[in-house]
Amino acid sequence: MAKKSKPQPEVICLSDDDDDGDNNNNNKTKLDESIVTPVKQQSSAIINGKDKTDTSQKSDWMVHRKDIIRIPDLPIKQSELIKKPYELYCSAVRFGIVEFSVEAETILMKDIEFELKLKSTFMDNLNIKLAYTDILSFFYSFQSQPPAAFIQVRPDFADLFATYIPSTDEHGKQFDPNSKDERRRRIVLCLKHLESEPEKITTSSIFYFLRAKSSTMNICCINGSKAQEIYNLSRFARASALGSITTPFVINANDLTPKVVGLNNNTIRFDLSRDDLMCLNEGEFLNDTIIDFYLQYVYYEKLSEEDRKRTYLFNSFFYTRLTRKGNDDIPNISPAERRYNRVKRWLRDVDIFSKDYLIVPINQTAHWYIVLIQFHNNVPTEGDLISDDDDDDETHENQSNSKKKKKIIQHSNEVPSNNGTTTDGESSITTSHRTEVLDEADEITTNTDNHLKDAHSKNRSQTPAIVLFDSLHAGSKNRVAATLREFLQLEYDHKKPLPVGSTARKIFNLDTIPTIEAAVPQQPNYFDCGLFILQYIENFFAHHRSSTINFQSPSTFANWCEKTITGPSKRQQIFNIINQHVITKEM
Repeated sequence: MAKKSKPQPEVICLSDDDDDGDNNNNNKTKLDESIVTPVKQQSSAIINGKDKTDTSQKSDWMVHRKDIIRIPDLPIKQSELIKKPYELYCSAVRFGIVEFSVEAETILMKDIEFELKLKSTFMDNLNIKLAYTDILSFFYSFQSQPPAAFIQVRPDFADLFATYIPSTDEHGKQFDPNSKDERRRRIVLCLKHLESEPEKITTSSIFYFLRAKSSTMNICCINGSKAQEIYNLSRFARASALGSITTPFVINANDLTPKVVGLNNNTIRFDLSRDDLMCLNEGEFLNDTIIDFYLQYVYYEKLSEEDRKRTYLFNSFFYTRLTRKGNDDIPNISPAERRYNRVKRWLRDVDIFSKDYLIVPINQTAHWYIVLIQFHNNVPTEGDLISDDDDDDETHENQSNSKKKKKIIQHSNEVPSNNGTTTDGESSITTSHRTEVLDEADEITTNTDNHLKDAHSKNRSQTPAIVLFDSLHAGSKNRVAATLREFLQLEYDHKKPLPVGSTARKIFNLDTIPTIEAAVPQQPNYFDCGLFILQYIENFFAHHRSSTINFQSPSTFANWCEKTITGPSKRQQIFNIINQHVITKEM
């Protein structure tokens, strides 16, 4: 089989923000719209369980006859099925441990290849074409949680993938069919749940379509237990893990009529459409309407009056509006000012600096996470920082003099450090006024003690922080935290103007309000991120609101997301709460 020529990738500038549109910004992120094509055409593969490949490429997934489901005949003629590309409904794709969401939640099965239009937190507009001849095995099931397809490819395809999408860590390639780490070896398609009758048709359609298009691919529909085992290996590197098979929660068709629900004595209303309610079905992503409804429910019905006074809840559109370019953007001002101008009217009548907690739900590339900004009004002023710098200089001078005396008395042979630090390990360079650069300087801190021992909060018991609650830890959130700091600074300067020359201005930077990535439980699938962020906030206020909470200890959150909470029962709980707050039913 001849090797296909590789098309040149179209280079585009990608960003979820408008900094890249600023010609003066030297921290642009440019990525390629990569088109990964077949590596090589080979006629050997595994057919009906018989090895017809090179032994180095033999499938080692142990699927036995008892694991395979008999495929029923199609209710339509096979010739009609293969006339046009087949749409496979899929919400996410993992190449080893590299995850992408699927554009329009649809993958095309075409004459010679899968076409996957993907995006992620680090790359948009990624078009991957996976040739059937590069696939050794394609196993799929709608009985696992989540429904999934598992693809084993030739190592050559993984090499090409690494060329376009460099992804390595201390353990090697993040996608490698030959890896000893089970999580890195497979391509996993997270399929969409289907109703029972269409599922039978879809199961047959996938099988007969691929069998008609490829004579080399080993295609099997496998039962739920085997699919769950492979999924758990792919996700957790062990056959028994979270994500065990449960009865999915599916709303009865008669209950999908639009509803108007009210909170806070019906002063806040939500018009819930059929689509809004359908996203509560197992396997679906929660949409912004459901996220906003439940967060408002927690705010008004779970929080005490005192906590409500201390908390401000942004809606799910805030961060999107903050970072999305608009036609009314003012040119010739900084990106931070352009962002701020888009949302400043939203807070016209709100003083967020009278609050202790700000809650910001964020959706990026079909993934929900949530940010908790705490005690932001406790950041130091310019005067505080100058005072701290003076104290540090005096302390360093005293320590230096003390050490000189100590050396004279003890005749110490201690050699001064040459790495920019003093001999006691403290930095000799003042960092209180460091300039923050988006994407690079705003690194997430990984040591809790560093947050709590912040030099500028030595007289405060309530430490400012930007806390990230992410159920997938999907990519760096450095830029998000930096953008929120810039927003806080501009909102403060806008709402709290001071005389020229005043040192009472509060300073929001990486030192004064650091970033913390909370060690929260991780979701066992691709679609429950919305449920997790709702549970994080609900449990934070119910159990762990504290000025001394250790966000980076897993034990802090050990009981936050029990299976009975984050599984189908949580979806049912939200649906029941909606029904309890119905004002009218629109037919």
